[in-house]
Amino acid sequence: MKEAATLDIRALRIFEIVAACGSVSIAAEQLQVTQSAVSQAVAQIEQILGTKVLDRSRRPFKLTAAGIALSRRARQIVDDMDRLIAQVHEADMANRPKIRVGMIDSFAATVGPAIVKKVTVSASQVLLWSGLANSHAQSLLNRQLDLIVTSDPLEDMDRLVRRPIFTEPFLVVIPKCRQEQFEDADLSKLVQEMPLVRFSARSHFGAVIERYLRRRGVSAPHYLEIDTSDVVLAMIASDLGWTITTPMCLLQGRSYLNDLVALPLPGTPLTRTIYQISREDEYEEMAGHFYQTSRRVLESDVFPEMKAYVPWLGTKVYLN
Repeated sequence: MKEAATLDIRALRIFEIVAACGSVSIAAEQLQVTQSAVSQAVAQIEQILGTKVLDRSRRPFKLTAAGIALSRRARQIVDDMDRLIAQVHEADMANRPKIRVGMIDSFAATVGPAIVKKVTVSASQVLLWSGLANSHAQSLLNRQLDLIVTSDPLEDMDRLVRRPIFTEPFLVVIPKCRQEQFEDADLSKLVQEMPLVRFSARSHFGAVIERYLRRRGVSAPHYLEIDTSDVVLAMIASDLGWTITTPMCLLQGRSYLNDLVALPLPGTPLTRTIYQISREDEYEEMAGHFYQTSRRVLESDVFPEMKAYVPWLGTKVYLN
């Protein structure tokens, strides 16, 4: 009885498949293990039980009386164990929090997939919204979202936890076919000789750029105003103008990079910091995990890709 207690579920699972298909080789193929591993599992069962379960003197082999008795119960035992494991997993998932996250488009498209993959290990469900920072801020305050990743720190709002993730510079993007013409151009020349493709002023991102241009005394005629980075970059790649954007937004439009050139923003620099914002005393452990995961993904995956395309970035993009 003491030895029988050492009979493990893996060996029973293997034996049940061998008994069902009547072949060690077919069982090994179904289990994606070697024939030797199958034979060893059956031998282990016979050693523990002190009797043969397969009559190997016949080809194909037959189950012995002991093997028939074991086979009758093995399937039920394996099924019971599978149900037990499933119930334990369900109980564990029910105990894990569900989290609703809002991300600005550029972050969601570049960093988002790797973060979600890691965070779902500790959350039962991740609901992800992407889009404009303004709508996410309102959704956080209305408790429709639990955490947001945004360029707007919401400094006028109380009872929020703000975690700065990283800072990146704004830069100029022009069509590659115009590189020789505009590589050393200032903003005045760019505005005079090529249309500015704007980010929508409805977005926090677009509003920041418009304020910057006003401070610099640069007035560009309204031409195209677009919400999303990939569409802006598609216009630039088609030689329809130039724009001001950031390295992360560039990565959002990866498919157009071969037709674009990124240049430093002439004159006074402009940067943006991306924050993770959550409500005080809520989802503290998950928010901390999300924050650290974001930083690791940026450092290991995203920053190297940015610098491969924009080598002059150097330390201009960094974790906070």
